[in-house]
Amino acid sequence: MAPKNFQIFDAHTHFFSHSWLGQFYQLAKDRFGSIEELAQELGWEPPPQDPRKLGKRWVAEQDKYGVHKQVLFASKLNDAELLAAAINDHPDRLVGYFMVEPGVPDVRNQTLYSLNILGMRGVLLFPAMHHFHASDQAAYTIYEEAFSASAPVFIHFGNLSIPIFKKLGLPDNIELKYSSPEDLAKPANDFPEVNFIIPHFGGGRFEEALKVAAAHRNVYFDTSSSNTWITPPLTLKEVFRRALETVGPERILFGTDSSFFPRGWRADIFETQLEILDSLKLSKSEMKMIFGANLARILNLTP
Repeated sequence: MAPKNFQIFDAHTHFFSHSWLGQFYQLAKDRFGSIEELAQELGWEPPPQDPRKLGKRWVAEQDKYGVHKQVLFASKLNDAELLAAAINDHPDRLVGYFMVEPGVPDVRNQTLYSLNILGMRGVLLFPAMHHFHASDQAAYTIYEEAFSASAPVFIHFGNLSIPIFKKLGLPDNIELKYSSPEDLAKPANDFPEVNFIIPHFGGGRFEEALKVAAAHRNVYFDTSSSNTWITPPLTLKEVFRRALETVGPERILFGTDSSFFPRGWRADIFETQLEILDSLKLSKSEMKMIFGANLARILNLTP
C-alpha cells in the first residue's frame, strides 16, 4: 500500500454472516447440499458459524492493511444481533449499522432495539429493495429514532445490483422507480440534524445526488465500490472533482464495499481513490477528513 499520513476508517463494508448466507441456501437448497457447497459455488470462504470469529477475521484484515476502524453492515435484522457479538469483542475496531424495512408493523421497535439495545450506530435503508420512497411516512418513523440516537441514515439510491442473486439465478425484486436521490430532499429538510449518507455518489443518479447534497448540508457521499455505473466520458476522477466542488471534503466518506473472504478488504479500491485524490492536490487535512475523520465526527467517535 502507498504511504499515508492519516488513519483509515472504512465507512462501507459488509458483515456477511453464516446465517446471512444460510438464507440463500434455503432458497437454493435443491442445488446445494450445504452452505459450504453454496459458498464454494460463489468462490467464497464459508463464514464461520461463530460471528465473533468473523469479527476477528475482519480485525486481522485491518491489521494486515493498516486500517484503523471499519463500519460493518448487518444485512438482515437478526444479523444485527450477530454483528453485535463481534463488535463486543472489538469495540475499538468495529462499528455496526443495521438494515430495517419501513412499513413493517414493528419498525419502530426494531429500530429502537437495534440502536439502543444492540448498540448499532447507523441505519441502513434500501428503497429499491423494499419498495418505498425516502419521503414516505413509514421512513419518517425511522428518521425520528435515528435523530433521537444521533445515528446517521445510510440510504441507497441509483442502480442496485446484488451479485449473489444473479450468481444463483434468484429474483432480486429490485424496483428502481424508488431509487431517485431527489426523494431525499424533503426528509433532509425536515430532519436537518440527521446525517444522511448516499453511497456510490448516487450510483448512476449522480446529477440528482449532487443537486440534493448541494441544497442540504446534512447529506454526505460515500465513495465505496468500483463505481461501475461510471461510463465515458465521465471518469471517477471527474466524479470526485465535482463532488468536492459541491460538498467539499467535509462531506465525503471513504468506503470500499468490502464483503467476503478470501477477497477481504479491498485495498485496490483504496489505492485507486488515494491516487485520484493525490492528483486533485488535496491537503493532508482534507485527506484525513475523507479517509476517516468525517465519519468519526458524525458517529461521535474518537478518530
